[in-house]
Amino acid sequence: MSFDFIELSEALECSFTSRVALRPVALSDAWPLFAATRNPAFNRHLSWAQPENEELVLKRVRLIMDASRRGRLTALSAVRRSTGEFIALFRFIPHATLNDTVEMGVWMHDKFWHGRYGLELGQLCVSGAFSLSNVSRLLGASTLDNRGSFHLMKAVGMTEGGLVERDFEIGRLTLREFTITRAEWAARHATAFSVFDDGRVSQHLPPSRATVPLEVPVVAMELSAGAPVTVTDELQHA
Repeated sequence: MSFDFIELSEALECSFTSRVALRPVALSDAWPLFAATRNPAFNRHLSWAQPENEELVLKRVRLIMDASRRGRLTALSAVRRSTGEFIALFRFIPHATLNDTVEMGVWMHDKFWHGRYGLELGQLCVSGAFSLSNVSRLLGASTLDNRGSFHLMKAVGMTEGGLVERDFEIGRLTLREFTITRAEWAARHATAFSVFDDGRVSQHLPPSRATVPLEVPVVAMELSAGAPVTVTDELQHA
């Protein structure tokens, strides 16, 4: 699949809801992200160990920013429109094996776990991706005990899928996948998705930019019926 993550980044930077706005990730986001990691509940479902100091988070955020600049992924920070306060870091990355699929994930500050901020942000990013790019399918994956993530993915219209095994910094984990296709999103757009007036994402497009689409390498994989699928992705560690 030819997919331009830089173009998606530039389009989503202009997207917002009544309470949440998206902007490029900045190194200054490392400090609220580090503060979030002080909560053991925040670290429980991370694929990387709790950082011992701020420098480790600064390094991680810098890697994400660099990958985003080079078009290997789309990374955006969600902030409160009224104050600019950091809410979450949201990423779209190429799936390691499925060439029609973009994977997404979010690290949300524990201060915003309540108040439906996660749902508002999830709706915005899902609708933004389908409205502003040629992505065919979005995928999310969480550890089996992350019920909050399961609930959120179902709430934004995603369908529960199979199990996969992936290698992370903290070791091999079994994840449950959830997906939503463009057709499924379109069918829901006039109902649940309209709650957040996500039609506004198409009204705030940046000027068109001539570019050569990024060709994402695809790795062949055979699926074994009834068994977890082994997937690796170098970008999941960024």
